[in-house]
Amino acid sequence: MADVRPFRGLRFDPAVDDPALTIAPPYDVISAAEQRALYERSTHNVVRIEYGEQFPGDTTSENRYMRAARDLRAWTSSGVLIRDAVPVIYSYQLEFAWGGRSHTRSHYVAAVRLEEWDKGIIKPHEHTLSGPKADRLDLLRATRTQISPVYCLYRAKSARSQAPEIIGVPLYDFEADGQRHRLSAITVAADIERIAAHLHHCDLYIADGHHRYETALKYRDECRAAAASWTGEEPENFVLMALTDAADPGLLVLPTHRLLTVPAIPADALARITTSFRVETVASGDDLDAGALARLEHAQTATAFLALGLAPGTAHLLTLEDRAAVERLMPADRPQAWKRLDVSVLQYGILNHVFGIDDAALAAGGAVSYTQDPRAAQDAVATGRAKAAFLLNATPVEQVLAVADAGGRMPQKSTYFYPKLPTGLVMNRLSGG
Repeated sequence: MADVRPFRGLRFDPAVDDPALTIAPPYDVISAAEQRALYERSTHNVVRIEYGEQFPGDTTSENRYMRAARDLRAWTSSGVLIRDAVPVIYSYQLEFAWGGRSHTRSHYVAAVRLEEWDKGIIKPHEHTLSGPKADRLDLLRATRTQISPVYCLYRAKSARSQAPEIIGVPLYDFEADGQRHRLSAITVAADIERIAAHLHHCDLYIADGHHRYETALKYRDECRAAAASWTGEEPENFVLMALTDAADPGLLVLPTHRLLTVPAIPADALARITTSFRVETVASGDDLDAGALARLEHAQTATAFLALGLAPGTAHLLTLEDRAAVERLMPADRPQAWKRLDVSVLQYGILNHVFGIDDAALAAGGAVSYTQDPRAAQDAVATGRAKAAFLLNATPVEQVLAVADAGGRMPQKSTYFYPKLPTGLVMNRLSGG
């Protein structure tokens, strides 16, 4: 059962600096140019802590992690950062526009007890890489502060259990980069207990932040090994987490399209695809019209892809017809929920089978790149930066949860929960006043 706790959040004082200027996107989506722009946005932008600049002369004693720790201490001592006096659970509403409509996604932000994967209390849905985990661990060691929340979905084990809707005392209400952010503190003990009790009986699924979660686990284990005694109530046993109901109407998952940078399109590519897919020409010329995209979206009841570049200036709708044949190309030990994923069908039924892009080639990088923008995919093919592109429908949330429940991990770049949670709204300090 999930152990969800209130905590004393560390956050920017809006009386000192505008929170619209101090938040930042997650570190893993910030380019070098965006990093510099965030530096210039405010001398207190959280990017200076979360994803500080790295210099050629950096050493083990003077580097971006040490600078982050110094900034954190300086901002705290000067009052730029304040720590709430009592432990609370935070309520966070994120309003954003997508597809010509306004959406609102709700979250609770809390400290959640770290659990190993094999307990099944908190479930992953994708694999992690060693590089990002080493980076996040160095930052956590230096700052002893969880800067960004792990993003989780929760789903009640019983359909009769309803999530409470509690807002609390307003702290922030501001707009930044076209989105509205409203953060409140839930301070009433009974309300905190209601939220914690509901989440205690929910399954938790990591939507974004697997690297941060595994880093927090490793750091807890380091601290436990170095301690003379350990009760399990130490702050290192908990991780900063933002939690959204899996049924939240504002929960939006975008597809991640594949761009192929292979040397050439095999002459028999279409013929080989036809053995398992129905192939229809849906657009020709340089313009990927709305009708072609609509055909893909209307095919959501089946597994389908919109392929660009298999023939010059042509878009093809590929609809799976022989699922058994494609599943025979997949690893036999994967759960059925994993085999039903569109991304799995594309990887094994087309990218590997037709283009020779296997798992090792994907992991090495270079053969496939990714975008959420279908127009960017079209432009990449039209300009020759990609030989072909495959556009997908989004992975439904229920499929993500089904794979996690089956103990599987999604293929690379299967989900893109939009928008990403901002960094800098509230942080979890593991020590100090």
